Amino acid sequence: QTCGGYDRWKEEMTQPARGVFGSGWAWFARGKDGKLFIKPYPNQDSPAMEGGTLIYGIDVWELAYYLKYRNLRADYVQACLGIASF
Repeated sequence: QTCGGYDRWKEEMTQPARGVFGSGWAWFARGKDGKLFIKPYPNQDSPAMEGGTLIYGIDVWELAYYLKYRNLRADYVQACLGIASF
């Protein structure tokens, strides 16, 4: 995945962030090969563990959003994407 503009990037970040089963992260990163990608990771894993460079992450551990958003992960993800700017 290489995005294709800010609005497209937000669309591409949404699915991985909403789709993480249980706890984890959705990461926008640069791989060791220099290519940009968006990918979900379980638990505490990240592209850094594979030699990648972290650019932007959405923490989807329930503790990150439960107090304000309860079980509405989709609303939390949209709020996170609303504050991202590049």
